[in-house]
Amino acid sequence: MKKNWIPYQIDLNSLPLRVKWIFIGNKTFTEPFFHETTSKCRVFEENQNPIYSSLEELISQSTTFEYLEPTCFIFHVSRCGSTLLTQLLSIDPQNIVVSEPPILDDALRGLDFSASRVDEETQNLAIKAVVNHLGQRRFEQQNNYIIKLDSWHIFYYDKLRKLYPDTPFIFSFRRPDEVIRSQVRECGMHAAPGVIQPQLFEFNLEEILLLERPVYVAKVLEKYFEHYLEIIDKDKNTLFINYAEGTLTILDKIEEFLKLKIEPSIKQKMVDRTQFHSKRPNTVFEEKPLNDVSPDYQKKVLEMYEILSKK
Repeated sequence: MKKNWIPYQIDLNSLPLRVKWIFIGNKTFTEPFFHETTSKCRVFEENQNPIYSSLEELISQSTTFEYLEPTCFIFHVSRCGSTLLTQLLSIDPQNIVVSEPPILDDALRGLDFSASRVDEETQNLAIKAVVNHLGQRRFEQQNNYIIKLDSWHIFYYDKLRKLYPDTPFIFSFRRPDEVIRSQVRECGMHAAPGVIQPQLFEFNLEEILLLERPVYVAKVLEKYFEHYLEIIDKDKNTLFINYAEGTLTILDKIEEFLKLKIEPSIKQKMVDRTQFHSKRPNTVFEEKPLNDVSPDYQKKVLEMYEILSKK
């Protein structure tokens, strides 16, 4: 593998499967999301003609260079402060921080539902290969490697824990009514019925298409919190963080949990960054409080949230 090249897409419609690569030069992952960084790299001359490899080549090359093992994986229920956390952590040049890389979703969910019918062993090798490639150590000061997953990757917790038995997992969550408000205002993939395969959530497509969006999002969150409540009781190599604790308190907890060594000057930059929107770094963040009265369809998930908050 050539230095500063990373895989960023598995072409799930090709037979055999192909992997698309992109040259990133000296660019680091400092944008709110992985795809925003790779989009900025498309202007490089090296990317004018697409470069592809086979899935087998992706796997075989994944240990031929210096890479970092993941310092942690971050799970989240969406709109719960995880993007801002990765933004803060990306300020420190010691950290490689990749936020929701689509190619990892390709390796997890995409290969699961691909017509190519990749066997479990090959899929596991592909997941590890993607993680290795994205964690290539391109700069001497890089010592930590943090991966923020997509919210629906909670359904791949067992697989990821099996592949990374000793890696710390962080679980971010927030009051469900606040998440629902945000998703209704600006809809993510998992908040639109049928965009993510319904069987992943154990939903019936015909039934969920009849639901209003707030009700559907509440049902999605019920599934997320159900898994959170199971995991918190059985997995001790975890940190559960509640948005209500405040970003700086959460950052301190993560620093201690992961044994990070953040320089004071870097910490101050992180504090300054908290004043701005996680996805729009030049916009000051502000949000009005919600009415305390919640509709009936939210009662179940709010109860789950309260139970989790007390653990």
